[in-house]
Amino acid sequence: MIDYRSPFTAMHSSGVSASAAALAELCGMSENECMMMEIAGNLHDIGKLKVPRTILEKPGKLTEEEFNIIKEHPYYTRDILMKIEGFDEIADWAGFHHEKLDGTGYPFHLTSDDLGAGCRIMAVADVFSAIAEDRPYRKPMGREKIIAVLREDADRRHLAKPIVDVLIKNYEYIDQRRDTVSHAAGRHYFETLKESEADLS
Repeated sequence: MIDYRSPFTAMHSSGVSASAAALAELCGMSENECMMMEIAGNLHDIGKLKVPRTILEKPGKLTEEEFNIIKEHPYYTRDILMKIEGFDEIADWAGFHHEKLDGTGYPFHLTSDDLGAGCRIMAVADVFSAIAEDRPYRKPMGREKIIAVLREDADRRHLAKPIVDVLIKNYEYIDQRRDTVSHAAGRHYFETLKESEADLS
């Protein structure tokens, strides 16, 4: 539902899912946990159904009020997913993706004591995917800039350094998985859009 509101959200959810699953695999999580991570990545932004499309696709800088609206979406993501039986862990991994180890994240302001491995992996996957993608307001960053941003976030205790190190060490593998899956999702979005327009004409 959220993916088909915009090609950017379509590609982002898929990219986060692929990146998170790859990181989970490389961090030694079980096959079942990797599958759960893939699900959490695909659903991590479902709370953006509460965010107007004009804000999601705004090409310029968001106002403070608009950013506060955006910052509510992880709360709604977790709220939605907690209603599904057996999804408690997936709901946490998806709903805490904007939390930071130093407690400055949102919307719950959790700290490292509250954030397990799955939450830490999802946070790294989300930042990595976001800065590696094309967005309405900027072009994707190059590899060296991406690595610099991730290292800076780890040094500031926003992201988990061991997981950032795993990503950097396996950059090509993870980025290829992200790029392949996200672009396939983008193509599927535009194909579906064309089919819908043809049906309406």
